[in-house]
Amino acid sequence: ISYGVDENYLDGVGVSIASVVLNNNIPLAFHIICDSYSPCFVKYIERLAVQHHIKISLYLIKVESLEVLPQTKVWSRAMYFRLFAFDYLSKKVNTLLYLDADVVCKGSLQDLLQLDLTEKIAAVVKDVDSIQNKVNERLSAFNLQGGYFNSGVVFVNLKLWKENALTKKAFLLLAGKEADSFKYPDQDVLNILLQDKVIFLPRPYNT
Repeated sequence: ISYGVDENYLDGVGVSIASVVLNNNIPLAFHIICDSYSPCFVKYIERLAVQHHIKISLYLIKVESLEVLPQTKVWSRAMYFRLFAFDYLSKKVNTLLYLDADVVCKGSLQDLLQLDLTEKIAAVVKDVDSIQNKVNERLSAFNLQGGYFNSGVVFVNLKLWKENALTKKAFLLLAGKEADSFKYPDQDVLNILLQDKVIFLPRPYNT
């Protein structure tokens, strides 16, 4: 399970991890991609790991390398950390569940983690109808046809992600002429690249 955050969301990561382990009695490893962290946070996750018998790894990223990519007033460039997670962690694991730091787990992940992704790159949850209608207008050039998903919960086949060089393709899109139409840059790009390559999960997985 992976998170990508800046220092403003580190507390949320701890809460999210705790919610996952309290609802799942299965072996779990967590990967946190961030641009900075304090000694206090390191001590906190060390206690969390010992208390729940889990592994938590921290990865520090240089955000300066992302300065050429678009950001918004609401979302910092930390939104792109998941793209690095998918690429780098493909060397370590075949599948990865990415969660936003504000996601609270309220049940078992057993069925999700056993999902067959052999022929698909990801399992995702469609966004609500009101968002679909706006996306159809905003990203009309990409013909997403009501299949727009929220990137806060994404279960990824990292083997296929790596084979298709999707992190590289994502950064090319983000630096391209279409970037001005991306209101949610990382999420929009994921939707464009993964069109027809996803399994749609029931709504309760991301509400």
